[in-house]
Amino acid sequence: MANFAWVTRAHRFVYHHTGGWIGGWLGRPMVLMYTIGAKTGLPRTIPLQCYPAGDEGVMVLASNNGQAKAPGWYFNLKAHSDIEIRLGRRKLRVRAEELPPDRRAAVWPAMRKSNPAIDGYAAKAGRVLPVILLRTLQ
Repeated sequence: MANFAWVTRAHRFVYHHTGGWIGGWLGRPMVLMYTIGAKTGLPRTIPLQCYPAGDEGVMVLASNNGQAKAPGWYFNLKAHSDIEIRLGRRKLRVRAEELPPDRRAAVWPAMRKSNPAIDGYAAKAGRVLPVILLRTLQ
């Protein structure tokens, strides 16, 4: 786990400090989320793979790499849903919304096509992995 934490820190640093010039991971689209800690109120920044949601914004998956507990950022978004993200070179204001079961089921096949590992994460976690729409605000 230490190696994964180091990679996340390095990716976050590069993505943020290059203004989005460098931010993808192994050819996959990534978003940099600027959240606010649910308990601490402190700013948090996390890079995540994202999935297109058309004109609505992008989606992220609260997989926590297959852990039984949802990632901390999920709880941060539940407490503070209006955040900023960096999507490539663009910085956007978004509102985080958890998809209802029917919409989640509808988008899951496209997410799986983009990242086949998500089925393994879901099986390992033993929970329904929340899909969060980061809806672009005007």
